[in-house]
Amino acid sequence: MTEAATAPRQDQAAASSPVERLRAYLAALPDAAKQLLSAEITRAKARGEEVPGGELILAALRQGAAPAPAARPSTGSGAEALPQREDVVPRLMFRPLEPFLIEERLETKVRGRIMRASLPAIWTFIRRDLRPRESADLETGCQQALEAGDEARAVALISAFLPGFTTAAEAAIEQSNASEQERKRLVVRLGDERVRDDLIDVLAILNDIPAITAAIAKAPASIKNLADEGLANARAMLDPLAASRPGLLPYALALMQGRLVHRAQLARLAVSAADSDEPSKIAAIPYRAAVELVIGDIERATQRVSRALKEGRGDRAASGIKEFHDSVRALRTDMSLTGDGPWPRRIGKLRADLATLLTAQIEGIPGEVRRLIRPRQRSEQPMAPITEEVVGEVEDRLELLNHCRTYASEIALNEITQRVFAEIQGYLDPTLTQLMENIRSAPDTDRALKISQIEAAVRFSARIFGASYAQLLQKAADVAINSGKAAGR
Repeated sequence: MTEAATAPRQDQAAASSPVERLRAYLAALPDAAKQLLSAEITRAKARGEEVPGGELILAALRQGAAPAPAARPSTGSGAEALPQREDVVPRLMFRPLEPFLIEERLETKVRGRIMRASLPAIWTFIRRDLRPRESADLETGCQQALEAGDEARAVALISAFLPGFTTAAEAAIEQSNASEQERKRLVVRLGDERVRDDLIDVLAILNDIPAITAAIAKAPASIKNLADEGLANARAMLDPLAASRPGLLPYALALMQGRLVHRAQLARLAVSAADSDEPSKIAAIPYRAAVELVIGDIERATQRVSRALKEGRGDRAASGIKEFHDSVRALRTDMSLTGDGPWPRRIGKLRADLATLLTAQIEGIPGEVRRLIRPRQRSEQPMAPITEEVVGEVEDRLELLNHCRTYASEIALNEITQRVFAEIQGYLDPTLTQLMENIRSAPDTDRALKISQIEAAVRFSARIFGASYAQLLQKAADVAINSGKAAGR
């Protein structure tokens, strides 16, 4: 009796677990609320922010937020036996968009750049609101084709689906332009204003990908320097598209940028086409999209630095800092960025944002160094040796400081990097000398800490003074440590 009564209670407790309650709550939300929630989570992920339980919530929203039935009677239907693969169609349909996709959410929409996070929202809009019956049939057909190993048939099914989808989507966008109320209605269905903007790009690319790719078909796969003859050849390829279908030029420019070793050189096309380096003249021609794409890259570099610092990836942060510096310098070299126009303002804001971000990282380094290697008095309580992890973290920040010094001119960091670097230099050398003097007479209880401080100071010196000087310091430190051992004996 007891066991029989206990089993149902356990089953009920399992069914009402926090995860199941969350799924039930999500299932009860209106469709518009589900879309907004999904869009917020995908935007946060695109910005590199950690969303607790974000993957679980997105999975529940994709599955209708309903737990799978424990025992579902089979109808013998072949379609029902197929695995539910809602990503099959968008993966194939959106494959041509890959060169245009970015992970970051830019503050200003850039034509030719589509947030990867927008694609799930667009597909949900298609299959739920725009063409639900046709989408369901397409999913089933593609699943069957792929399970049979016939990807060509799946691609053919998608090609047949595209004209109806693009026509319906263009009609929805046109209707949203009729009034603010219609615009808001479409934004709610898509989940975000930026998704609507990205949908316009998606439609343009899917409708005219042959014309877009043909415009740069003769361009080399890798262009080391877009200048002189190479610049003239690029203009010869792109000018016909700019004259006949200027709306497609941003997408062709985005593809061209992917072939440049130095991506910021794309702006040279705009300067050449305008026959001027003045932003106002460049902004009046279709080639202005080239400058927009370069500024978009600069903003993406800023966001990558921010994300890398949050993740503790100093190597990625250094790469982003270099990209920011090189792109801004190249753009400033090729065109005039003086004055108070939109482009100079945007670059000035990005420079200030990155400077603020990096200042917060480097201004506290001298205090960290002092805290770790400060010579301790005999009267102070014994401490454990400095751990490898702590030393490594400070080394990473010193390496970041060095990168900031190298590229400070384009990030408005000259003053703070010089001050912080000089402060660390002025503290390291005399402090290491004092530590080596103290180790000779250090008691056994304090010896391990002082040795770890000396080793940390030598490693810090390698980052500040260079490897050669650090090697000399290491030899002097070894002599001091061994002298202390002999004195102890």
